[in-house]
Amino acid sequence: MLIRKRSKPIKKSKKIKTRVHRNIKSITSILVIIIIILTAGIYVLATTDKSDLKDGEDFVFTSIDGNEIHLSSYRGKIVILDMWATWCGPCQLQMAELKKVYEHYSRENLEIFSLDVEASETLQQIQDFKEAFKDQRGIELNWIFGKDDGNIWQKYKTSKGGIPTLCIFDQKGKLYFQEAGVKDAAMLTQKIDNLL
Repeated sequence: MLIRKRSKPIKKSKKIKTRVHRNIKSITSILVIIIIILTAGIYVLATTDKSDLKDGEDFVFTSIDGNEIHLSSYRGKIVILDMWATWCGPCQLQMAELKKVYEHYSRENLEIFSLDVEASETLQQIQDFKEAFKDQRGIELNWIFGKDDGNIWQKYKTSKGGIPTLCIFDQKGKLYFQEAGVKDAAMLTQKIDNLL
């Protein structure tokens, strides 16, 4: 009889150990899943661009020195997009105003992209224009110049469709201002100061 009495507690003990073992396995599995989720969340937060790249605009063009320029590479800066052509007289007036603006701010705060939107003009013609502008007016246009393949003009031209057309993008790449026609340095400076 003693053996029977002992055998019953042993069976109960085995059942308890089995339950405890299953519970430990379940708890361990849950903890592993929680750790994986937390690790993934921390990784996503650590690798997410704080500049809200997905919310801002982006485009790409070729600069006159052959580099591929992305608007998204300039997050943290205000960017003026100047759409123009070499034959456009008002565009030359706009560039003189842009030079004043460019000298007023540091490169940490502002960049200018002047994109030729005339389909028939080449990168060499743009370079020649810059050199002639300096020789004739004594003004060095020392910001980024490039050629639009037509996509940027199609996206950012105004309903008027004329050039020069200026767009201002904020530090997150969001379109802040867009208008055709010559804009003076004072007006552009006011727009930029509103973003700083």
